[in-house]
Amino acid sequence: MKKNFSTLTGLFFKPTAPETLAFFRIAVSAFALVQLFVLLPDWMWFYGPKGLIPWQISDALNTANTPSLFVIASFLTRLHISANATVYIVTSIYFLALCGLLIGFKTRLMGVLAWLLHIVLNTTAHFTVYGVETFLHIALFYCAVLPVGCCISFDAKRKSKNIPSYLITLSIRLIQLHLCIMYLACGIEKSMGAQWWNGEAIWIALQQDQFHQVNTGWMASVPIVPKLLGWGTLIVETLYTVNIFYKRTKKVWLLSIIGMHAFIAVFLGLYLFGSLMILLNLTAFGNHCFPALFSLKSKLAFVEPEINYANAAPQLLPA
Repeated sequence: MKKNFSTLTGLFFKPTAPETLAFFRIAVSAFALVQLFVLLPDWMWFYGPKGLIPWQISDALNTANTPSLFVIASFLTRLHISANATVYIVTSIYFLALCGLLIGFKTRLMGVLAWLLHIVLNTTAHFTVYGVETFLHIALFYCAVLPVGCCISFDAKRKSKNIPSYLITLSIRLIQLHLCIMYLACGIEKSMGAQWWNGEAIWIALQQDQFHQVNTGWMASVPIVPKLLGWGTLIVETLYTVNIFYKRTKKVWLLSIIGMHAFIAVFLGLYLFGSLMILLNLTAFGNHCFPALFSLKSKLAFVEPEINYANAAPQLLPA
């Protein structure tokens, strides 16, 4: 009993490398910037007042009291600012917020701003959003509320951060547990239907026109392949919560989940979604599974974190 309690205490309070949070912030903001530039040629088509779904229609079908570009534009029209100009202004501020978050300048403010503007953009184009926007929105929320600017940032260089070591550990564990719960829920839900057991889910996904990237018609004559892919998905997702923390299996499970999302990116053409999920897993569990992955303190001396352990219990201080 005492050993189990000690293990649980160590899991949530043992000092963890703050670089994990820093790389999480950098990966999320960098991905959001890449997504912005990828969508930029069709930006007005997605978010403009006369785009794929006109603002009047999308706003009427939105969740009540959720901010959108239509709501912001209705206020700015009093200042003689056009609807198109509103899109440009909001997009520019979103871009600057992501840049500030990336370099760790006014990290909390930039995180909150990027998260709020992401709500506005998602609400405006909610008919065209899918999983990548959902997970990016969750990640930006964590950047807004967690101490992700504790190191490798301008904020860490400019002033001392009185952040107890256990708070950094709890922040990292929060992100990790969120991923664990998500994969467990996905695995259980998929296992309740027959399609993932007989391989039909894999076959249907690979043969849909919008996802068809690689010729996989040969699987029709080798049905065991989609079955194995379905079984593998169920095993990796359902047992992720346990095996990602178990010493003997954590490396294999991290590489397996990365391989699964790489398969989704390549064979289904969901490059942004696959890339984001790989980044989230790497930043959340990379240091946990491969401790040397984030050991960049000596190389990044100019952003050496200044963390005050004064508020931590003596038994929780690093050796």
